[in-house]
Amino acid sequence: MHNSGYQEVQAQLTSLINDKLHVEAPSEESDLFETGILDSQKFVELLLQIEQQFGTPIAIEDFEIENFRTTARIAALILRHKGAAQSVSDAGTTTMETD
Repeated sequence: MHNSGYQEVQAQLTSLINDKLHVEAPSEESDLFETGILDSQKFVELLLQIEQQFGTPIAIEDFEIENFRTTARIAALILRHKGAAQSVSDAGTTTMETD
């Protein structure tokens, strides 16, 4: 169902939550807020850790609670940002090659 890029991001994200936030998500579909795994302080810490580990700044328009409810949704958000960054990078390379 999920590709290897998703699996890799999911594994890194799970490790990040375990190691840096010192909490454990039961599954990739567990609601991190309803289960008490994330509170406001841990959420801010998670955002910082995501930006550092994945090199993925989270845009203000993505600050919707639904994007961060589960590790599956967070992984999808990270992949969307990585895909957007890759598209911009590819566009820049194409432009440079044609000049």
